Amino acid sequence: MRAQTFPLRPDALGTQLDAYLLHNSLEFQVGQRRPAIIVCPGGGYRGLSDREGEPIALRFSAQGYHSFVLRYSVQTQLPAPMLDLACAIALVRAHADEWLVDPQRIVLCGFSAGGHLVASLGVFWDRPFLSEPLGLTPEQIRPNAVLMCYPMIELEVISAGPVSLGPNGESVYDAEDILPKLLGSTRLTQAQRDAYRLDLQVSATSAPAFIWHTGTDQIVPAHNALRFAAALARHQVPYELHIFEDGVHGLALADHVTAIPGQPQFVNPNYAVWVDLALNWLQHR
Repeated sequence: MRAQTFPLRPDALGTQLDAYLLHNSLEFQVGQRRPAIIVCPGGGYRGLSDREGEPIALRFSAQGYHSFVLRYSVQTQLPAPMLDLACAIALVRAHADEWLVDPQRIVLCGFSAGGHLVASLGVFWDRPFLSEPLGLTPEQIRPNAVLMCYPMIELEVISAGPVSLGPNGESVYDAEDILPKLLGSTRLTQAQRDAYRLDLQVSATSAPAFIWHTGTDQIVPAHNALRFAAALARHQVPYELHIFEDGVHGLALADHVTAIPGQPQFVNPNYAVWVDLALNWLQHR
């Protein structure tokens, strides 16, 4: 494997694509094109979670994927992060011959806000507001599938963090409306809000999706995943949905690799199976 970093949009400082490219070994799969996966960490569009970046990419590398981690724009306005991801997809597709990537097997994987980001490309890839500013065609930025991990779908209300304990000792979260900041306006119309509620933007051309969530996620409620899956079903877009009964937000790999010291709730083999489930789904795509 060789690791490289590629800068992306010049007008978006700090955006980059970290690449983990598998060698074309003379011992196996010589000259064969491999699938690629672009990982988008979460962070509420405020920052990027390292736990949801490189460890995810390397897990897929071990399964024969050329893997990438997108360091997209944060603390900025939409659609800037979407333009970053569109550039990343186009870059991987443009280097398909050089890197031995199968250009028809480019997968996106996003967590939380990163889940919103990959889902955005899944539904907006053929909309001119993404391709035209970059001088690209829709086919250059089209994802072939998306993996959505506890994704945000409704940006208008998420939880900012636990503020108190409920009567049974459970955490009580305070809701925060982040969409006005992301759109640079405090007075949004319903049409503007609906434009970024992704279940309302699904169409027959949307990318196939694998989605997983936990039923007790108190930061991004599971109805985000349920509504998106229902929209895919209405438009007959292939999807697979897994809602685990319980589990906290931000599980990442849910094993020791992405564990947080002193917080055992982030390690559980019952959730860690999502990687194998996703790989199996992709194999059948």
